[in-house]
Amino acid sequence: MKLSSRLYLLILCMAPVLAAAQSGNAVTGPTDSATVVVDSVQFDVVDFRIDSATHTATVEITLTNLKANPRELKINVYGTQLVDDQQNAYYFSTMALGQVRMRFTDRQNYLHYVLQPRTAVPLTVTAERIAPDAKRIAVTKVVFEDRSEVGRFLDVYLAN
Repeated sequence: MKLSSRLYLLILCMAPVLAAAQSGNAVTGPTDSATVVVDSVQFDVVDFRIDSATHTATVEITLTNLKANPRELKINVYGTQLVDDQQNAYYFSTMALGQVRMRFTDRQNYLHYVLQPRTAVPLTVTAERIAPDAKRIAVTKVVFEDRSEVGRFLDVYLAN
């Protein structure tokens, strides 16, 4: 593995810790990035998979609002990406958060959802035209708006 690839992977692994530190939140849960807490939202990896027959990747994550009050979550859908083990990045083709569904062809910049307190909501991101040599999705990046500062977006990196 080249030095640049190792550095890239190190940065991706450290990103959840750095994002939590910048937002004033602690990263809780295991030391791996299967569970990450940023801005009082807990992100838990459920499944990352690639269907080699259709060259489609699907990522399933649950989001939980850790605050006592409901919270509007604004996801930047074009900032949200899947990265395979060959370091190819993919935009979503479809994205669903709870009952809210969006397609890339809808050309909407944001997905809005009200997270209820302590209620896990599934986020499913699907990407098409995955490279034939990709074996797995290594990292998923989710970009969402900071609760306390409108217009400031936070990145969450979830590793498989």
